[in-house]
Amino acid sequence: MTAVREGLTVGLHDPVTDPEPADWEALRARAGLRANWAWPVMRAGVLSGADPVLLAVLSDVEGPVGLVAASVVAPRHRAGGPGFPRLGYLHVQAPQSSAVPGFWFAPSAVQERASLVRAFRRAARRTLGPGVRGVLWRQLGDGDDAWLPWPRYTRDTEPLAVLDAPASVDAWLAGLGQKRRASVRRTQRLVAADPDLLVRTGRVGEVVTPAELAHLTRLNFAKHAAGSVELRSGPRSEVWQAAVAGRADVCVVAYRDAAGRLLGAATILDDPVWPVWLSWGALPVEDGGRRHLYFDLFRRLVERVVDRGARGMILGKGMSELKSDLGAHLVPQHGAVTA
Repeated sequence: MTAVREGLTVGLHDPVTDPEPADWEALRARAGLRANWAWPVMRAGVLSGADPVLLAVLSDVEGPVGLVAASVVAPRHRAGGPGFPRLGYLHVQAPQSSAVPGFWFAPSAVQERASLVRAFRRAARRTLGPGVRGVLWRQLGDGDDAWLPWPRYTRDTEPLAVLDAPASVDAWLAGLGQKRRASVRRTQRLVAADPDLLVRTGRVGEVVTPAELAHLTRLNFAKHAAGSVELRSGPRSEVWQAAVAGRADVCVVAYRDAAGRLLGAATILDDPVWPVWLSWGALPVEDGGRRHLYFDLFRRLVERVVDRGARGMILGKGMSELKSDLGAHLVPQHGAVTA
């Protein structure tokens, strides 16, 4: 625990080597953080090959007022494990998700964000040493860079697709273009008429095994290869999938054929207000997969939002044009590099 000014402290944690703080789950719930921020899930993300994670908890005399999760990225990536590299940079991002920010500030501390960020930087550098240069901030919304320190360089990044909850599935369909609406309805009929296709929704370990889900997710990541600053591991790893197995706040929609082979699967980080569509993977048609499962899944995501009374669903990045065509709106996103 490092004191950075009177009344404000920064606690730095390594989810691999440090035990879970006694009040972590209460803080995670207060901040509205999903299952990817659960301590054993963060630990599994690093152990499955991701960069080490430095978690900062900023507190004043009344308790925590901010969180920052930063991967410590070395010039040459090494397999996950304990300890931090002494050269590299900090990459502020949510654990295993490029859809949501890697920081949280309490409503009472919003006006203090600039000072909290400075406190985080000082504490991190004191712990990691001068070889860790610069901070990359991702998933910034419009105006978020105003509280980042100078010097900074900001640029637009890929937008975030967000589905606002419609009044009903029919209302969602009515809002689509004529060709897309007809295509979705045709897909629904094809899936319903396929006697060899079984669709189940449930937990990891119940409707799919961690190994099955990791395999399909890796196929999707390989198809849409991420850039060098994107997440390196996470849902692609069987270790990570085993860590979320049985959790009620992680949901899977799974498609199987009559022989029981997994054809497609989507993972959702559940939340009563804004669930996150974390991953999707499917067998190629030439390997026995089915066409149009993605579009059937999208309709089921809409149904889930409506049935659960959520405000909507965060659909993540990638395939922005298609998601927009299916009724999502695109939220501008920015990245910033600071000293």
